[in-house]
Amino acid sequence: MKKIIILVIIFLFFGSFNLQAEEFYSHFDFKRIFLKEIKKELKWVKGRIFLRDFKIQPENIKIPRYYGYQVKFMGVPKLGSNVVILKFYNEYGKLFTTVRLWGYIETRIPVVVITRPVSDKSILTEKDLKIETISVSRIPQDVIFDKAIAIGKQVRMSLKPGTILRFSHLEKPVIIKRNQEIYIVARGRNFIVRAKGIALQNGKKGEFIKVKNLSSKKILQAKVISEKEVEVNF
Repeated sequence: MKKIIILVIIFLFFGSFNLQAEEFYSHFDFKRIFLKEIKKELKWVKGRIFLRDFKIQPENIKIPRYYGYQVKFMGVPKLGSNVVILKFYNEYGKLFTTVRLWGYIETRIPVVVITRPVSDKSILTEKDLKIETISVSRIPQDVIFDKAIAIGKQVRMSLKPGTILRFSHLEKPVIIKRNQEIYIVARGRNFIVRAKGIALQNGKKGEFIKVKNLSSKKILQAKVISEKEVEVNF
């Protein structure tokens, strides 16, 4: 019987305590308000916005839930550190108190990440890459967001699994090699001339390299346009 009475007392005490606590703005309420106001201002941000750190000043303040508030940002809302001032007004419209909310805002966006060890000068394939969502604070400026951009490209260095892929990691592969037999193409308004030649240098697509025309024995500067062709200005 005594145990039952004790349990009833505990229930009544804590039940009434929780009911009373719910009449005031909680830490969760302040966090929700902060995020709601930030998201209104940062509609341009791609990806999910989340709160990394959060503080309230003064702490443990009790403000009735039915009190309204006005919002003011200290500075321009942005990714990173933000301060929001909340002014609470009582039922008579008089200022009750001011609360300062501070939070560090981040967003997560999908980027291309290396999945397995890649050696220097390797050509990237689908199996070397994956999409991973990470915090913006970890993202370098020249990060790659689309695997299609990287597939078929050559890496400038060895890369470890988990490396966030950047444009500075990549270069166009050599598609014509020195001493390779190629076709030299010259285009006019109404004609195309093709002649056999030899590449005198390695070449990447779009680069100009020296080639030798096998018929005339002339050495020319030509633009690499494919794995077997170079083009000269006519």
